[in-house]
Amino acid sequence: MVELFIGAFVSLFVITDPFGNVGIFLSITEGDDKATRRKQALMGNVYALILLLAFLFGGTYILEFFGITLDAVNLGGGLVVGYVGWGLLHPKEKRKHTATEEKESKASEDISFCPLALPLIAGPGAIAVVIAQGSKLTDPTSVQHLAKEGVQIWEGWLSLGLAVLVAMVVSWLCLRSSSVVLRVLGTTGMNALTRIMGFLLVCIAAQMMISGIMGVAKTIGPVVETALQQPHKH
Repeated sequence: MVELFIGAFVSLFVITDPFGNVGIFLSITEGDDKATRRKQALMGNVYALILLLAFLFGGTYILEFFGITLDAVNLGGGLVVGYVGWGLLHPKEKRKHTATEEKESKASEDISFCPLALPLIAGPGAIAVVIAQGSKLTDPTSVQHLAKEGVQIWEGWLSLGLAVLVAMVVSWLCLRSSSVVLRVLGTTGMNALTRIMGFLLVCIAAQMMISGIMGVAKTIGPVVETALQQPHKH
């Protein structure tokens, strides 16, 4: 249970990149007073929480509808997370917000849902992470492994749900105190933290892809072995 919580929280904390979002948040709320910024930060993270919980608990049904396996989620999600992580390794680039999007955001009175919640906080990478985490609780192999450790399914869902909640609370606190965070860390400090998070994300992506490849190998391995053992007809 603790392992599930820590794994999901760390992945979400890194991929939502609350420190990296501080500069963007201050930019798109330029001219707003402190009360308005705090309201936008709160509502943005509330929307992001709802989105991520929806994909956490409903992602399995989406995968079943399209016939997508956990291994495919790990491989595809790993590619998405790796792409996001690679972008975080280059924080000076406008990796999340184009000039046009920034202009439109500044002109909008309410930026809490778009672009703050989606895609800045609950972006494709975060959605891929929660779907992959939730899929572990429906995959027979993963369920058996958790059962051996004495973890009930409901405990697993509770752990993942709490991980999403805590990650969004941390994100909210960072955005709520964005001016303080920027003043304390400075641009250099935030860039350094963002690069560290980018590196961690690339490592997480690599692990997801390794898990996916190993799962595929276990699936097709017996099939290949059986085919090789069959006598060849001349």
